[in-house]
Amino acid sequence: MLFSRRALTSVLLVVLSAASQTQAANYFHGVTASNSAPNSGSYRCRTQAEWNNLANTAKSNGFSSLRILGFDCNGLELASSAARTAGITVLAGIYFSGTVAANLVQINNEVQVFRAAVGKYGAGRYKGLTIGNEANDNPGLIAAKVADVRGYLRSIGINVPVSTVHTWVAVRDNPQAFCIGDFVGANAHAFYDGNVVGNQAGSFLFNTVIPSLKRACPGKPIIIAESGWPSRGGKNNKATASTGEQYASMKSLNCAAKNDRSISVYAFEADDQTWKGNDNERSFGLFGKVKFSGDINNAC
Repeated sequence: MLFSRRALTSVLLVVLSAASQTQAANYFHGVTASNSAPNSGSYRCRTQAEWNNLANTAKSNGFSSLRILGFDCNGLELASSAARTAGITVLAGIYFSGTVAANLVQINNEVQVFRAAVGKYGAGRYKGLTIGNEANDNPGLIAAKVADVRGYLRSIGINVPVSTVHTWVAVRDNPQAFCIGDFVGANAHAFYDGNVVGNQAGSFLFNTVIPSLKRACPGKPIIIAESGWPSRGGKNNKATASTGEQYASMKSLNCAAKNDRSISVYAFEADDQTWKGNDNERSFGLFGKVKFSGDINNAC
């Protein structure tokens, strides 16, 4: 069959358009979210409607998971419900301040909250469960509690992966403790290195942080539970907090993540949390400032 030049041109344009759409993607696995509503001068619990909006925003921007850091504010229930509606997963985190021993009752109670959530939403809703986020305790004691929770959940038939999350430096320096979970959970912010600018954030994560974690914990799956850049506040040596640098860092991280899909990276964080202590900490928020769909997702 013979085609006219116009028909061939139309077919070619359709093919090129389809190829372009296929290449456009968000290579972050998920986004970390506070249980507090955005831009609140004081800590205010997100409502179910706000969680629903957040989960839908994450999904529409190409993220497939939400990470929550704690179960306060009924966060596990509300986030799980929102995630189910949006068709995404949850990386659930039991947060405690201080030592494992001082928080043992809280941790054990929240393991039961997680058990109930799995019964309601199914184990497949959960990317994993973390016990502590940068917990200020002896690494060995944190590791022992991770093993205890994991053993208990396995004994009742819940096979959701269990670990803890700490800074990537702490994981690198304490592999005997932080590599015992089902995965390695690490926070890695190029801004706090001080020698990196925004468009080098992806290289820093995948050429410095990830190789260090792989050497420390060979063969373990790796989840980067936080990686972001502030849009306001003081400089950290070469690192400048600005909207431009935040955008550059997200673009760099997304493109770098494309090249190693074995690593799950969670962007930090969903929205500005103005109750925090300084402008750097308050301004990591992404939605409403950084455009993923149709922009960053098309960059690589």
